[in-house]
Amino acid sequence: MLKIAIESNSMRPPRSGIGRYTWEITRRWEQDPGLGLFYFYGMSWVTRWSDLMPSAIRPSTQEMTRWLKEHTPWGRELRHQLDNAAFHIHLLRHPVDVIFGPNYSAPKSHVPTVITFHDLSHIHYPETHPPARVAYLNQQIPKSVRQSAIILTVSEFSRQEIVDAFPEVESRVRVVYPGITPSVASAEAEADLVRWLETDPPPYFLFLATLEPRKNISRLLASYAALPDRIRKEHPLYLAGSFGWREAEFGDALKHLLDRGEARLLGFVPDALLPALYRRALALVYPSLYEGFGLPPLEAMATGCPVLVADVTAMPEVCGDAALYCDPLDVGSIIAGMRRLAEDEVLRARLAAAGPARAALYTWEAAAVQVLAVMREVVGR
Repeated sequence: MLKIAIESNSMRPPRSGIGRYTWEITRRWEQDPGLGLFYFYGMSWVTRWSDLMPSAIRPSTQEMTRWLKEHTPWGRELRHQLDNAAFHIHLLRHPVDVIFGPNYSAPKSHVPTVITFHDLSHIHYPETHPPARVAYLNQQIPKSVRQSAIILTVSEFSRQEIVDAFPEVESRVRVVYPGITPSVASAEAEADLVRWLETDPPPYFLFLATLEPRKNISRLLASYAALPDRIRKEHPLYLAGSFGWREAEFGDALKHLLDRGEARLLGFVPDALLPALYRRALALVYPSLYEGFGLPPLEAMATGCPVLVADVTAMPEVCGDAALYCDPLDVGSIIAGMRRLAEDEVLRARLAAAGPARAALYTWEAAAVQVLAVMREVVGR
């Protein structure tokens, strides 16, 4: 039996992109009787992830370490030391063959380790991250480079970025594309969406991601505000996702659109409603400044939702000819793309037809198999 220890902090709901990546891969590994999986997060070490357990037997939150982090000097560092000590105690009790760090890092040990680097945006766009995150990654990633037997990443674009920054790892970097979960927006799901929205919406422009600078929110809002009145009246802007940070940069522009009834904040949208949310949209607008992969455009494509994405970083590689592209630094380019999607029915039909075929190239089943093959390769050395 192959025993794998999985760093699982990102898997705790509500999940962002890295949490989804970890969850989707490991829940497929759960079906393999030849694997022994151990999930560690904080000071906890479990053999079955909480989402798969009845609520009554889910492991409790580590209140002590949370309190230390938030209320004591050097609390974050102290918590890290406690977590690391707990990990090594568990490792002595439950030896494993390989450690999987899906979120840039893993505890240092004698066990072979595979770590995923999703992108290096903290190097190229440090201003779009909280300073503490940039400082942490600048400190942690060189350690992970030295520690990893193999580094996984999620696109050829990201692989080249990693090799450019750390040439010594070129032979140790592997690309495994993430997947998407196939889904169909049934009539029942669309009815559930209407109930959740508390309205039967007109075709809307949709943005879905954390509301933060890297996602180019300020230019998106400026572009939408500059559309003709007729388009804004017929197609409101729906923003789905939690606030990240530095929302003050776009707060006034957002408030103006909200006050006029031209935009709506949806917050976190339950996974079960996402296919219907995409399907009911006029288009997904995703002018992100930097993506190592970018799941929302593919998820939208899978439902037949037309997509406008930035023509930079990994997005052309991932979306191919099934998306409409814009320059994310040029408000005029974003406006032009949104106008085309609002006014050109033939274009929307072409993108709606091309999207599902493109999205079908990326499956979590394939990703899980390929990542597991890397684990076996490392153990077999």
